[in-house]
Amino acid sequence: MTNPTFPPIVPPDDAARSRARELRAALPASLGTPPQSLGRLEDIGAWIAACQGEPAPRPLESARLLIISGDNPIASAIPEISALPQDYTSAVSASIRQGDAPIVDACRRVGTKLSLIDATTDQTLGAIDREDAMSADTYAELLKAGQQRADQEADSGTDVILLGDLGRGLTTVAAAMIGSVCGIEPVKIIGRRSGIGDEAWKAKCAAIRDAMYRVRDDRAVAERVLRRVGSANLVVAAGLLAQAAVRRTPVIFDGVGITAAALCAQMLAPGANAWWLAASVGDEPAHLPALRALGLTPVLDMKIGTGQGLGAVLALPMVQHAVEVYSASTSV
Repeated sequence: MTNPTFPPIVPPDDAARSRARELRAALPASLGTPPQSLGRLEDIGAWIAACQGEPAPRPLESARLLIISGDNPIASAIPEISALPQDYTSAVSASIRQGDAPIVDACRRVGTKLSLIDATTDQTLGAIDREDAMSADTYAELLKAGQQRADQEADSGTDVILLGDLGRGLTTVAAAMIGSVCGIEPVKIIGRRSGIGDEAWKAKCAAIRDAMYRVRDDRAVAERVLRRVGSANLVVAAGLLAQAAVRRTPVIFDGVGITAAALCAQMLAPGANAWWLAASVGDEPAHLPALRALGLTPVLDMKIGTGQGLGAVLALPMVQHAVEVYSASTSV
């Protein structure tokens, strides 16, 4: 199968951004929000205006959270690298589908739709410390699936995509990817979020070290990083992130796994990061360096480590408020 490709990315409209700021500055102080009084939200509101190409942006009324799930063979090959139960991914996925998971309640409170994308493939995936994560054909298939989902959201009128991850062993894969792309040694990017002890931390460090060594000559090639030391759900995420930028659909993403995918998506489609907003930074050491490499500053700094896009859901009302302030510029 031929790998999907992405055309040159058209950046958000800077003229609309500038005009939005002018209109925002002209709002009367009597409204209670003088210019620059909203801090970072000023930039976010102007960003949405640029994404929509409208100085007075439309309210974000159609948001959808996409959670891309998938297990990672490295967590089965070296069980001690995660303190989470073996059935963690399937159990949480079932809880989401049944409507029992807290993330479902969070989505309900902010009025956003939720879809769970299962990135499970029929093909056997490999443990990244000693073999490639997937074949070239599987990689192409998964990347295309992400591309198609971004098209589906754009065609259905989704205003903003919220993106999160789910999967046991995901932090190990993300650390290997981020360490490889950013050139950071394993001991500086490995966390203990799932509650692992010293011996498990050493095992995780060794697994990431070995994975990074396998792609030491491939770190500048997104396809090779994703295919050799990535995971099924992160390939889908990379395809979705890149294609969302092609379709000019803003994305608010959360989680160290999605951030690792974003690094590769930016290489696949240079300039795609202009269409993304990082919702939060977690407590995984690899997370912040990856966001810095992408040139993205997180909206929240609450050390949220649950994944599943929770940070993106919590950030959405703030983004919506910023948009509403800019939208008011044409009604006063």
